[in-house]
Amino acid sequence: MITRDLFLHCTWLHPRLGLNNRSISILLLAGLLLIIQSLLTQHAFAASELMVSPTRVIFEDRTRSATVTLANTGDATGRYRITFIQRQMTESGKLAEVKEGTPGKYVDDLVRFSPREVTLPPGQSQVVRLLLRKKSSLQDGEYRSHMLFQSLPDPNATSIQTLTDKSGDTLQVQLIPIVGISIPVIVRQGSLQATGSLSNIQLQPAKDSKQPAKLGLTLKRDGNRSLYGDFRVMFTPDGGKPVMAAQANGLALYTPNTQRKVSLTLQAPAGVQLKRGELHVTYLESGQDAGSGLIAEGRLRLP
Repeated sequence: MITRDLFLHCTWLHPRLGLNNRSISILLLAGLLLIIQSLLTQHAFAASELMVSPTRVIFEDRTRSATVTLANTGDATGRYRITFIQRQMTESGKLAEVKEGTPGKYVDDLVRFSPREVTLPPGQSQVVRLLLRKKSSLQDGEYRSHMLFQSLPDPNATSIQTLTDKSGDTLQVQLIPIVGISIPVIVRQGSLQATGSLSNIQLQPAKDSKQPAKLGLTLKRDGNRSLYGDFRVMFTPDGGKPVMAAQANGLALYTPNTQRKVSLTLQAPAGVQLKRGELHVTYLESGQDAGSGLIAEGRLRLP
């Protein structure tokens, strides 16, 4: 899913290439470079290059400011542009692009941040400061945008001068994608509430013996704010003690969606078979232990 470097090399050789044709070809290939970079903006950052903390920002109650820290953990200097983008969650939990002009409750007009572009040498970090400026006419509800940290290519790798070699006969192009990672920025206005429930809990058998079984379920939301929590699945065999069978942290169900399909990979401890017992599924507020901060729960009997 995460790829550190992705390069596509294209070399064109024409010994009788004229100056005018050559110049036009350089411009065309430079334009192609920009198009391919644009198409690849949905890829994620390599974890070894950029670390972002925290992974979500929430303005609620009297909170008016926040910070996000970027750290370059790679071995090369990185340049990053910071912007707000709009994303909507699909029923499967993926974040899809929202077309420009689509109505919604976004924070890009409510939150200011600085800086907007960062250059980080290896091992260095930078703090991005966010400031909330609420409008007096702001209606109650939850507003959300995603802060995108987008890598910028090395200028020396994309300049026209580097597209040709000294011989003048060979045109070489290196296409480098622009990649990025985003985190949600949420503003909550007014007294907001939300409850959750689990339904359609069912075992999804593995396709073959080499793959683990999965537990499918539907997370439902009721209220005027999003849900965010951790899943825990405990298996209790008949006459035995409960053991951890699955866990997944940081699963959200954003407004305006009212439900999300969830699939949890089951992995029982060695020597334990997921038979003749009960699965107990809990969805907890992130960072909370079982029995505290419970959002929703459900059970499934295994024959």
